[in-house]
Amino acid sequence: MAMARIGPEDIQSKNERRILYASVATLLVLFLFVLEISLGFVLLLVAVLALWVKVRQGQMLGQSIKVTDAQLPEVHGAVQDAAARLGMRAPDVFVTQDPVINAYALGFLGRKSVVLNSATVEAMEPDELRSILGHEFSHIKCDHTNWMVFTNLNETVRIPVASDVIGLIFLLWSRKAEYTGDRGGLLASRDLRASISALAKVAVGRQLFGRLNLEAFSQQREEVSQDDVSKLSEALSTHPYIVHRIHALREFAESEEYRRLAALHPGQGAA
Repeated sequence: MAMARIGPEDIQSKNERRILYASVATLLVLFLFVLEISLGFVLLLVAVLALWVKVRQGQMLGQSIKVTDAQLPEVHGAVQDAAARLGMRAPDVFVTQDPVINAYALGFLGRKSVVLNSATVEAMEPDELRSILGHEFSHIKCDHTNWMVFTNLNETVRIPVASDVIGLIFLLWSRKAEYTGDRGGLLASRDLRASISALAKVAVGRQLFGRLNLEAFSQQREEVSQDDVSKLSEALSTHPYIVHRIHALREFAESEEYRRLAALHPGQGAA
């Protein structure tokens, strides 16, 4: 009997898929019926976005370091572990010089890639790096990259007014997708503290992390919940606040669902 595998629906945060469908439906109604934009224009936009992503992937191959067993082997090992624990084939992973701790998944209707900033590789311990990779791999596993291009139109195909409106339509889904990525990150690391510390390093950087009180940082969530301006600011962001993400991670780590999924792919190595 074939071993059960982790599917996209297993790691998706609550209502993520429903909110995505509602966002897509809203976009189509806005384009086709309210603004009376032709279907041809919509298809042209999709084609331009696909071309932009392909160009970006080509630039990564020419200007960044592709992670392999011969190039950054310790990162390659973390890539293989994270992919195996999520029950998926590892995508191409690149490291690019950038002093900001960040990573992102890239791909649209085809090949998918993950880019790690050099600061991320330098700042993360092995299990933290697995968590970062698992987060980005989950975006690929759940087909998020096909829709993330719409949340970032201002960075790709800038269309006056329309880019901002489209981005707003997908904001709620974008935050849900980040929670999904965090769940995948925990499944990849199998270490709650490492997944939390990886998020904390994104918030304060590598150097200040050593002086950070994680428990006190987590308790800022109570202040956020009482601040209407903070809540509005989060509602207008593509990412949830890190204090909320840490809380959600802890809830997921304590769930029966996490234990069930972790048992499906317990080992390390290539998927």
